[in-house]
Amino acid sequence: MMMKKAWEKDKRKVKKLVEGTNFDLFILSLICVDAVALGFMTSEITNVFFDHVLFILDRLCMAIFIMEMLMKIYAYGKGFFKNGWNVFDFVIVAISSVPFASYFIVLRTFRLFRSLKYVNKFSRLKFIINTFIALLPIFGAMLAVFAIFFYVFSIIAVCLFGDIFVEFASLGDSMFTLLQVFSLDGWASNIARPVMSVFPHAWIFFVSFLFISFLIILSFVLSAIGEVVRREFQLKSRL
Repeated sequence: MMMKKAWEKDKRKVKKLVEGTNFDLFILSLICVDAVALGFMTSEITNVFFDHVLFILDRLCMAIFIMEMLMKIYAYGKGFFKNGWNVFDFVIVAISSVPFASYFIVLRTFRLFRSLKYVNKFSRLKFIINTFIALLPIFGAMLAVFAIFFYVFSIIAVCLFGDIFVEFASLGDSMFTLLQVFSLDGWASNIARPVMSVFPHAWIFFVSFLFISFLIILSFVLSAIGEVVRREFQLKSRL
């Protein structure tokens, strides 16, 4: 009985520790340090000694993250896995701590995603993330409209210019070329003008493509601004 009470008391102390602000700031600081270390590990300016130091620092951060998980599992018991952020942390740490993760820095960088859990502690960051999530349906709708428009213009380009210009010889080539036109990367001199030298009225096709693309993007931007203003108004009305 005494052992059980001591155990429960010890669990409460550990729970109080892992729920404290200082503990969160400590873990967040370690995530930032680990991020800097991983960044330097991808750089070519380091030497053998510095690489060894960075590797030890990275392993030390990993050990502390594992200890953090064990402390939280000990404090919360089965309730640990009822919290979505705890599960997210556990998966990230588990993936980045597998033996072969040391050889694949892409797996270790998953640990940096843990910083997202601290967004809720900063109202402005939380507002940005929530707004981003709210804009995803709008972005999806815009992407669907743009995909249909892009597909139709790609087929038209193949039918009009595919017999002469290799850039529009197939649907895939046409889509890639129009993507370059959409990015405005040398589209006039490298794509439009050569086509217009054979088809003088081809400018109508390219101008129409860019104009409609601009309208679709503009509609998304205006919708996004409207959503941000609406959320900002709701946030101020709650204060």
